[in-house]
Amino acid sequence: MTTRGSRNPPPPQDGHWLTDAQVRTFRRGETIIEAGSPLAEWIAISDGAACLAARVAPDTRIAVAALWLGDVIGADSPLGKLAARYDVTALVDVTTIHLPLTRVRDRQPAHGGEPGELYAATATRLQEQITMRLAGNGLQRLVSMLATLAVALGGGPQRRGLANSLALPISQACIGQLSGLSRRQTWIYLGQLAERGWSRTARTRVVLEGLNAWLGLMAEVEQRGLACIATLDDCDATLSRLALTRRG
Repeated sequence: MTTRGSRNPPPPQDGHWLTDAQVRTFRRGETIIEAGSPLAEWIAISDGAACLAARVAPDTRIAVAALWLGDVIGADSPLGKLAARYDVTALVDVTTIHLPLTRVRDRQPAHGGEPGELYAATATRLQEQITMRLAGNGLQRLVSMLATLAVALGGGPQRRGLANSLALPISQACIGQLSGLSRRQTWIYLGQLAERGWSRTARTRVVLEGLNAWLGLMAEVEQRGLACIATLDDCDATLSRLALTRRG
């Protein structure tokens, strides 16, 4: 199996079909969309990252995937045609753009054109994260999710030249849910990665070390397959090689 979790869909570009867009900002932890709510607008993420969670009981939600720059989360998206299938919550401060659905549909006949490309890229990104939960072993699922979060939260141009580490703004429990792991499994694997110098943990906080290597990891997995992160030694070797090739 290969994955393309690090591949960024093309972000929305300035153009006439976006001239009437409304821009909204959601603070970290705020709900952007509630599961079951009507989706009356086309909504895309233009900055930040969000967590998708499925409701498995009236008071229980399970984190499913992360979405970020360029992903479509409103009407006619993988989150639902007319009603939302997931809760969408801001992992960090998130900026979204909103357009009337009719305006976007006029722009993308038969799901073609730029809006259609964004839709397809979002569907691929969501499906690959869900597929990884089914295909990978525990370590592979955690490592791939950490690499995905590195791209979602630390891969922007604003980080160039900054320290080669990234404090993830979500709890270990949430990271475990996104990886399909129990809290104990998450704690064990994070501890093993910390012993090799690729992460630091303190209570619920997780810091990725060697960010440049993490940013390149999912592209490496796409090229070489899941075997390159099958064991702790494999992960260490792959990240070490990436750290050398991506240095500077």
